[in-house]
Amino acid sequence: MKNLKMDVSGKMDFRGIVNSLKSRFERLQALHLIAAGAVLLVLVVVLFFTGGTSQNAHDETLKRAEKVISQVSGHVQNFLRVLEDQQVQELAVIAFEDPEKLANLRQYISGRIPDLIEIKLLPTNLDSLRGPDLGPFGYAVLDMLLVIAETGEAPAQVHGQGADSYLAMAVRIGEQESPVAYLVAKINPETLLSTFKAALSETGDFAFDQPNGRFKPTMFSELATVPSPSEHLVWLRVPATLFRVGFVNRAGMGSSTGLVLPILFGVGVLFMALGLLFKLRPGRPPLELREDPVEFSHSTEIADLEDDLEDDNLANQQDGFKESHAGIDLGDGLGAIELPDLGFELEKISMPRKKNLPPVELVESIFRAYDIRGIVGETLDVDVAYQVGQVIGTLTLEQNAAPVVVARDGRDSGVDLIEGLINGIISTGCNVVDIGAVPTGVLYFAAYEIGSATGVMITGSHNPPDYNGIKMVIGGVTQAGDQITDIYARIKSGNVRVGKGRVSQQDMLDRYRKRISGDIQLKRPLKVVADCGNGIGGVCVANVLRDIGAEVITLFDEVDGTFPNHHPDPSEPKNLKDLIEAVKLMEADIGVAFDGDADRLGVVTSDGEIIYSDRLMMLFTKDVLSRVPGATIIYDVKCTGHLHHVIEEAGGKAMMYKTGHSLIKNKMKEVDAPFAGEMSGHFFFKERWYGFDCGIYSACRLLEILAADEREPKEVLNSLPNSISTPELKLQMEEGKNHAFIAKMQEKARFADARVTTIDGVRADFVDGWGLVRASNTTPILVLRFEADTEQSLQRIKDVFRQQMLAINPGLKMPF
Repeated sequence: MKNLKMDVSGKMDFRGIVNSLKSRFERLQALHLIAAGAVLLVLVVVLFFTGGTSQNAHDETLKRAEKVISQVSGHVQNFLRVLEDQQVQELAVIAFEDPEKLANLRQYISGRIPDLIEIKLLPTNLDSLRGPDLGPFGYAVLDMLLVIAETGEAPAQVHGQGADSYLAMAVRIGEQESPVAYLVAKINPETLLSTFKAALSETGDFAFDQPNGRFKPTMFSELATVPSPSEHLVWLRVPATLFRVGFVNRAGMGSSTGLVLPILFGVGVLFMALGLLFKLRPGRPPLELREDPVEFSHSTEIADLEDDLEDDNLANQQDGFKESHAGIDLGDGLGAIELPDLGFELEKISMPRKKNLPPVELVESIFRAYDIRGIVGETLDVDVAYQVGQVIGTLTLEQNAAPVVVARDGRDSGVDLIEGLINGIISTGCNVVDIGAVPTGVLYFAAYEIGSATGVMITGSHNPPDYNGIKMVIGGVTQAGDQITDIYARIKSGNVRVGKGRVSQQDMLDRYRKRISGDIQLKRPLKVVADCGNGIGGVCVANVLRDIGAEVITLFDEVDGTFPNHHPDPSEPKNLKDLIEAVKLMEADIGVAFDGDADRLGVVTSDGEIIYSDRLMMLFTKDVLSRVPGATIIYDVKCTGHLHHVIEEAGGKAMMYKTGHSLIKNKMKEVDAPFAGEMSGHFFFKERWYGFDCGIYSACRLLEILAADEREPKEVLNSLPNSISTPELKLQMEEGKNHAFIAKMQEKARFADARVTTIDGVRADFVDGWGLVRASNTTPILVLRFEADTEQSLQRIKDVFRQQMLAINPGLKMPF
């Protein structure tokens, strides 16, 4: 061996050899310590991140479980919304009074819930019911009714197992405080399991069941593997149901592992520290250290060779990088290098938008008297919106009324629908200004302010969350009646323009707020509770009312297209309960409420009285006529008879007209009326405003009037004339028969000593009251309403109408 050390005499230096071996052993021992310490630290890291990975896996599993729960809960909520739908409620009342009409109710519900098995209408007197009389699992049904009678709602649940099982749901029919009946729906439970499975790529990770008290749970879907004794099974409840989703919690480390890790970490650090100490400590050098020229030369050559290879590889890698990334400016001061032809532009590439809405067939039924309205995914989707947009763009260009200002409310489906609408409009060459998610009043304001009074609003208004629709004004003319049905005809004929329009975005909320606050300022502050109903009004109601000087407390101002707190329809008293309670609790002067797109207004006083729209019109009329004497004031046929007298006493000309916001706005333009209103809560101010309906602006005008009066707001409102009246009564008929009946009624009915109006149904005004029957333009029903000075007069007017109607159709089941 060349490195054995020898002294000058040629003898072996054993002492030097021993010292050398000892030094090498110490260095080897140091390396062992460092290696052992490194292994321990690596082990700690592995264990730590394994635990972290386990926690991450748990979090991911929890997210998946929450997704499943959301899907199942949403499915159940969709069923519940159908059963609580106003049309279902009306049909149920009719069917409860006349069991022969139950088939009509079942047909309507099954159209919305295809998996419906059976429905039952049961009396509210539960003492008269026996479990066996209610069919299979009758005691479970009876238990649901007891729960709903006590709490107002019963959780959805599955009764039975196997082929005989069904998903049971129950709702009240009629007023919540005094329901007339309970509606029980039995639905195929497979739809529930399908929803559960559809939300998962693999169902084995989750269990899905229903606890049954002391009895064995009903298992819908089991875990793929049974949890070990050391594993914990987590159960999460599905809201508004008895169902649960379960999964195994494998997250975290045991307590023993948690103690071991710090110990291993400490030992590993200690070993490495000792190893480094031994390695860095100067060793005892051999007595005669000499260089081995051959070995030294050889190792130097290897090092030089390795350096050369590394330099060559680095150069080759850099060359390859420059070749493969030519065209990219690396920011290194060398400028940009030309890219090869990629076949697309990097700046413009984007992922296509996912369309969640299934395609539907265009049907004429969604083209209504006042707007276009349908159920998303059933009669309305992106493609339908696109086709409507094509016609709107064409009509706008033909009337030289561009651009089209577009907006949407807060419903989830609005995002996709407005995209389809915009694409349809610009495909004709018409330009679009998109102002985003805002109330309908802001859309109309923008249409007049920045364009030619052409605007389109994607909104479902006060309808349930699965509805949406399209309101249109072109060149200042609100589309209604034949204008809307002509849109359908034009789509079918394909008579549309082709071009390439442009889309721009503009924020109009600030201008809208400044326009209102620049016109209205309260003479004294009023404390107002504003219920936005989770509608789109929440984006600006509080700010607008504060701008004019009001102290504002908001309810449900977070925009949520599912309307989780109550239905966004202020014309229904049940939707004003929260507002009434809040007004009393906060000792406010007044409460105001808005529908889904904030174009309608509801009002309650500080003592909780609801002031209906026809009485509010009296207040608005007096105010407007004080500045525009002798003007024509328009109201719809459902309004109180007192309104006619109030208008004339204030020096105006009273004009009764058809129900429908579109129809009334067009009539206002025709007769140049400064104000109009509807019983539904639409108010139209042309004096100081633009003539369109905006619930927020109407609230400001109301507060302005009340703040200018020295009396308390409730005194002002309670002083308005009032009468004994019925709510709107509904009589269900077959599709199309309601309009035919009204035509015969207008021809044959005779009312002595009454002023008869036939512009929208038949209304007879007597000296002491009035009655109305009209055909609904949205559903196949007759709408009736009666009002009188006394109960005796009210009954007499009802009897007169009953006699006239039965003379035309003796088979009618009268709702009064």
